[in-house]
Amino acid sequence: MITRDHWIENLRCPQCGKTGTAELSMPDSQSWSVRPDSVPSGFKFVESENSKNFYCAFCDRPVDA
Repeated sequence: MITRDHWIENLRCPQCGKTGTAELSMPDSQSWSVRPDSVPSGFKFVESENSKNFYCAFCDRPVDA
């Protein structure tokens, strides 16, 4: 079984102030592929070609992590 790197990000929307805690992981210490394991209510994880970011679902703005 492969051990995954796992961590928590505290999220805060700079516009409305909504906060939440997201859980993320990577397959192993040599991978650059980050995946969200848990996204708090009111937030969404947006993956584009160049970046991966959390957004406030209400304000549709990137959040501070």
